[in-house]
Amino acid sequence: MLGGILTALTLPLTMLATPAHAHPGHDPATEWSSYEKITLTKNIGEPIDMAVLPDRRVLHTARNGDIRLTDAATGITKVVNTVPVYANSEDGLQTIAIDPEFAENKWVYVYYAPKTMTSPYPATTPTGSAPNSLPAGADASYWDQWKGYNQLSRFKWTGDALDLSTEQVIIKVETQRGQCCHVAGDMDWDADGNLYLATGDNTPASAPGANGYAPNNDAPGMNPGFDSRRGAGNTNDLRGKILRITPREDGSYTIPAGNLFAPETAATRPEIFVMGVRNPFRMDVDPGTGTVSWGDYGPDAGTPDAARGPLGYVEWNVTPIGKPMNGGWPYCTGNNFNYNNWDFAASAAREWFDCAGGAANTSRWNTGLAKVPPAVPADLYYGDNNTHQPAEWAGLTDFDPQSGQGPMGGPVYHYDAANPSTTKFPQYWDKKFFFSEFSQDYLAAFTVTQPDGPVTAIEQFLPNSALKTMAMPITDSPMDLEFGPDGSLYVLDYGDGFFRANPDAGLYRIDYAPGNKTPQAKIVVDRSSSSAAPLTVAFSAASSQDTEPGPLEYDWDFDGDGTFDATGVTASHTYTESGQYVARLRVTDAEGKAGLTSIEITVGNTAPEVTIQTPGNGSFFDWGNTVPFRIGVTDEEDGDTPVCGRVQWTFGLGHDVHAHPETTGTGCSGGWPTPVNAPEHGETENIFGVVVVNYRDNGAGGIPGALGEATLILNPKLTQAEHADASEGVTETADESASARSKITSFDAGDWIAYDPVNFAGITSVKTQASGAGTLSLRWNSATADPFATVTVPAGTGWQTVNTALADAPEGSGRLYVTSTGGVDVDAFTFVGDGVADRTPPTVSATLNPAAPNGENGWYTGNVTLTVTATDNATVASRQYSLDGGTTWLNAANPVTLSAESANEVRYRATDGGGNVSPIGTVTARIDKTPPTLSVNGVESKKYGDSASIKPVFSAADVTSGVASVTATIGGAPITSGKPITLWRLGLGKHKLTVTGKDKAGHVTEQTVEFEITTSFADVRALIDYFKKAGSVTSRGATALRSQLDKAVKQADRGKKKDAIKELEQFVKLARESRNVSDRAARDTLVRDAQALIVQLRA
Repeated sequence: MLGGILTALTLPLTMLATPAHAHPGHDPATEWSSYEKITLTKNIGEPIDMAVLPDRRVLHTARNGDIRLTDAATGITKVVNTVPVYANSEDGLQTIAIDPEFAENKWVYVYYAPKTMTSPYPATTPTGSAPNSLPAGADASYWDQWKGYNQLSRFKWTGDALDLSTEQVIIKVETQRGQCCHVAGDMDWDADGNLYLATGDNTPASAPGANGYAPNNDAPGMNPGFDSRRGAGNTNDLRGKILRITPREDGSYTIPAGNLFAPETAATRPEIFVMGVRNPFRMDVDPGTGTVSWGDYGPDAGTPDAARGPLGYVEWNVTPIGKPMNGGWPYCTGNNFNYNNWDFAASAAREWFDCAGGAANTSRWNTGLAKVPPAVPADLYYGDNNTHQPAEWAGLTDFDPQSGQGPMGGPVYHYDAANPSTTKFPQYWDKKFFFSEFSQDYLAAFTVTQPDGPVTAIEQFLPNSALKTMAMPITDSPMDLEFGPDGSLYVLDYGDGFFRANPDAGLYRIDYAPGNKTPQAKIVVDRSSSSAAPLTVAFSAASSQDTEPGPLEYDWDFDGDGTFDATGVTASHTYTESGQYVARLRVTDAEGKAGLTSIEITVGNTAPEVTIQTPGNGSFFDWGNTVPFRIGVTDEEDGDTPVCGRVQWTFGLGHDVHAHPETTGTGCSGGWPTPVNAPEHGETENIFGVVVVNYRDNGAGGIPGALGEATLILNPKLTQAEHADASEGVTETADESASARSKITSFDAGDWIAYDPVNFAGITSVKTQASGAGTLSLRWNSATADPFATVTVPAGTGWQTVNTALADAPEGSGRLYVTSTGGVDVDAFTFVGDGVADRTPPTVSATLNPAAPNGENGWYTGNVTLTVTATDNATVASRQYSLDGGTTWLNAANPVTLSAESANEVRYRATDGGGNVSPIGTVTARIDKTPPTLSVNGVESKKYGDSASIKPVFSAADVTSGVASVTATIGGAPITSGKPITLWRLGLGKHKLTVTGKDKAGHVTEQTVEFEITTSFADVRALIDYFKKAGSVTSRGATALRSQLDKAVKQADRGKKKDAIKELEQFVKLARESRNVSDRAARDTLVRDAQALIVQLRA
């Protein structure tokens, strides 16, 4: 990075012991100038845990799955393994530890959330977060898709990395995924080789209705993850526990004697050594003292509640290895301070838990005993300030007063006079239990007189004030402590950022080093990367420091090959080939004590620049809002068009100085969902939104992709005065009538409070709740800048609410200062306006498939697929359609098949994550899949004599599109419904009546009736009569024809067919005479029929 300042590790290469200079009355071991904190590396990712190897190299983990190895001898840190992990909220790669017999068996243990799981669990977990409650129509089995586990595995160490192919899965701890928080995961061993594993309760502090107290919400339909009784309070569950097992050679385990529940005890797990813990993030098992000790995080309530229970205490506990116990969570905390068995469904108090006698687990999710063992009170507990715990424990909040509590258990120090290391801690610290405070940035040591306590002394170790005086790195959110084989204390600091590689994070070693201190080597470069070779880098060691006066020697190794290439406080080197190089600086003082630092130089690829284009840093929102975002990435090698699927973001719930990751996602644009139940952390808590975005580029020329990051803070509109990021001259004072039970007092002229960052986008005014009388001024970026708004608080009793327009509010992001003329106490500010909440509805459209009707007159003749699409400035939450005019809306997330036969008017809409609903669109799909029906009467499928007549009656019906036409034919000739047809005209033989109906959609139905026309002596006689009446046969002809026909009938009746035929032949002659039959049609018909009778007789 051009102009960047990159600092790195500082290591002593030679260690010289000189006498400590103790103050009178002080033990020399507490002379802080006798210690030094040495930076081992700043290259640690998002730091989670560490393990010091016997050769003093350090393995350390990052949540994303990276395992790094820092080599103190070379000053080089590199990623040696990446474990595929499920990364959501606090899940990911957790802890790492080496086997007690590591020198022989080379086992390294890792606790992590596997990305891919095995049966009976789902293979993978859905992305994002699980909902708070069951979706409509779902039953309890819906939650099964979110079931997962964290697993403890071990791998063989090759000497430089873990061999991931050698994995043995030791134990799986079932969890509810897709939610925050509390994983824990620390592990350790006792003298008998038993393995202890700490697990968290897997329950968010912000469970709906918790309000900072015990989150025991098992209301119907709620996410089971909101009930800590299902885990920590359940005797048959591995969450919220300290487990004790004995690993076997094949990776399985047995249960040692003496755990809390004997094997085969119904409704219990025999692995449990300690139950009833919330988040024992750091634990220690010390064979020397025969103890198990841990720090346990507590809930967030800042004050007790008469209906709910105690304030949110945190704890430190110790118990003998032979004494399993119940810590009490979530039924009590601290000194067995009981919680109420709150009815979350009714928001009402019920009976109180009885931790001393054994609390009843009434959770619907409980699979264990109905009554848990009696709880053991905490050995130490503390709250927000020194009035919340016994006076002798005041230091727990007074050592370095800051907001929040983050108790971290630590190791017990054992002084070994035979250890040749000159940096080992003095005997003064022997058998003391070390402790760190993540939120308050301090280290401490506890004196414990017996394996079961009590704690008889609490003392701070190496305060930040001393580190600042010595210009050494301060303690900054310590994550892990471990004494190495050299008797030095190794410290992993998380820093002040959130779920990322924070600039303040680092891996350090604290040495006992009275006298001469190691020089602090620091490198400054003008450039650390380029797109192509050659790259010339100017190196400077001018910012390196040494406590003692005297000359320093500077040696440079530009390529990390172990050979120092140049000397001097400045140097220059040209890299002629692409690649990644580790450049090292060694700074040596006059007594030969040297520190190392290193920096990575990349030739051929530069890191991308990630920007959050919207919203602005410090913008305002309400919990439950969706916040639209747009992210830009520029990269010197890849250009300005990122692969949006690689843009990864995490939205977290900031809480004092730490944050809980809530949701993750990908994309260059969209919406960040904010949890509506975030205020359930507790009304006194300082919570806000935190976003971290990162993007890894493509890499180039064999060089791995580089990572770029951006961060953002979002401010809730309700902003407490006492939650200011900085202040001068004011006092925070408890007040039960204030909105968060505290207020700012002693707010005199010249005093100020400040909030940083702040962005007024979408804010139109502010409501100030204050008391007294005076004027507050809002100023930008300086406490002495001209005010852009003033708030005049009128005289009166109690709280006054003053509305102030912010028409002249500054643009962009900056620091908001509030000053006072004096005489005003301030409770809170509520910023009014939309802020950056999503208020823009989605744009929605719909298409039909087929795109155009495939029938006639605008009708479809089959099913139609409706696809509803929507776009939004944030996130589309749902797409819906309605077939009943908007009374009922159905899901249209996937294509919908429209099958109802009607003129379907389909309404459609979309809703975004902010609850904004699009204008309703309409589309019509007229569907008629059914051909018309036909009705045919008056004709039967039979034989008719040709002297008869028929009257076909036919019609069509279609209930959907309607009838377009109905026609009929006989022999191809059209006929009319209801009009009689004389059959002699059709001719003898078979005939077909065909009726055809067609609807308006184009469907055609055809129905046929086949009938046969025959003749007989009777038909001929009837026709003679018919034709005579019609005038087609003369009277003379009719008489002659009847007589001749009678003769034929007579002969036929006698069985004389030949004679009958002769008579019929004579009949034909008579019928052909026009004097007998004047009409040709009648003549032809009578001849035809007589001839047909002749054929019949001959047959």
